[in-house]
Formats: sequence, structure tokens, C-alpha cells
Amino acid sequence: MKIIRRYFWFVPSLLWMYFIYGFSDQVGEVSGGLSLTVTEKLAAIVVRLAGRRVEGIDLVTLMHPFVRKAAHMGEYAILFFLLFLSFAAMMRATRAMSVSIFVSFLYACADEYHQTMIAGRSGQWTDVCVDMTGVLAAVMVLLFIYAGWQGYDERKKERKRRT
Repeated sequence: MKIIRRYFWFVPSLLWMYFIYGFSDQVGEVSGGLSLTVTEKLAAIVVRLAGRRVEGIDLVTLMHPFVRKAAHMGEYAILFFLLFLSFAAMMRATRAMSVSIFVSFLYACADEYHQTMIAGRSGQWTDVCVDMTGVLAAVMVLLFIYAGWQGYDERKKERKRRT
């Protein structure tokens, strides 16, 4: 039972990897169309919030590369968190963080290599860098959470000592 509980945490990580693989397996036209649809909806929200449209600026064309890169970063930030939870069930948190970063990097490289075999797609080293930027952002969030938790734990111990 203990082994099942330990390895259960890898199920969400593997499912998320499959999710990323599914997006990478789309041909260039489908992938571009999907992200363009998301960008158009976001642009409509921006126009609605701004209350007016700026003439001479195609907001969709301006936002589209940023939306694609943000999606890459978000996918890999989530992957890092899931991998961290998986490995943290088996080892110390610092080691789990290092292993999670390394596995995320390997998966980003494998994902870009996989895209070289898909019509209309290309694997680019810059996309691996964007993916790892998402991972590093997730590491920073995790470290902030950990620091806050440590501070809370120390304040709790201090209160206990006073009483």
C-alpha cells in the first residue's frame, strides 16, 4: 500500500506529459489556429476592458506570439509542480526540486525534438528556453511558498515557547 501511495503521485505528472504531447502532436495549421482563437478571445476582452479600439493596431497580431510563449511557460510550470509533488513523496524537497527541474528540461528537449517530425512544426532551442523560463518561474513561486511556510512555522514555535 505504501508503494502505491508513493507512486500514485506520478499519475498526474504522466497525464500532464501526455497532454503536452497531444498539443505538440498537432500539425502546424491546427496548433496555430488554436492559439489564434485564444488570442482573438483575449484581444476581445482587452478591447472590452479598454472601452475602445485603437486604430492602426492589430491587437491579435501583436498579442499572438506572447500568447503562444505564455502557453509554453504555463504548460511547463504546471509540469514542474506536478513533478515536484511526485518526487517530494520519495525524497527530500531540495533534491526533488533539482530532479524536477532536470526532468522538465529533458521533457522540453524531447518535446521540441518530437515537433521536428510534425508537418508545419519545428523544434527550436528558444522554445526550450521559454519552457525552462516557465519552470524557473514555478521554482520561484515554490521557494516563496516554502519561505512563507518556514516563517509561519518559526512564528508558531516562538508562540509556543512564550507560553
